[in-house]
Amino acid sequence: MPEPTDKPSSTEPPSPSSGDPRAGRRRLLQGALAGAPVLMTLVSRPVLAQQCTTPSGFVSANASTAGRGVNCTGHVSAYWANPMNFSQWPAGFNAAPPGMVTRFNAQFNPDLPMNPTLLAVLGFTGSPTNDVARYVSAALLNAAAGLTPVLSTQTVKHIWTEFATFGHFSPSSGASWNASEIIEYLLTTMES
Repeated sequence: MPEPTDKPSSTEPPSPSSGDPRAGRRRLLQGALAGAPVLMTLVSRPVLAQQCTTPSGFVSANASTAGRGVNCTGHVSAYWANPMNFSQWPAGFNAAPPGMVTRFNAQFNPDLPMNPTLLAVLGFTGSPTNDVARYVSAALLNAAAGLTPVLSTQTVKHIWTEFATFGHFSPSSGASWNASEIIEYLLTTMES
């Protein structure tokens, strides 16, 4: 048993009685670093999924509701348009023959001119209407495949109907999204 006059052994030199601020910072940092793995475990999210929420939930989202969404694993339009992924299209949707190729106008109302295939719309660019059509097409496939639990196929179709009819989408009372805001929301349901 050590004598009361014996000094405890330490790898650090004792700090002077005036208080060495460097030693205090060092102890603080060592304590913080020891807790970092636990903290990182508590706040980590799945790598292959991102948090998403319903359109109305997205409107009211703020810092206090972060992390309350569900995981979405939807794909962007380029994924669905890639021939290597045609076999991943959900049942009832066909990118290419054999079988009836799915047309945009058979899924959405109002129609697009020329009755394009859903595959063609996945490559649309150049205007806000084309961009929204591209993203709602990908969102429809994601919803039908069960990759976006916060979006049903009916909700995706409703987003298009309101946008194509009125030039905006109203996710909740008092809110109105233009093309870029619709796309911003839909991207929260998709992985890049």
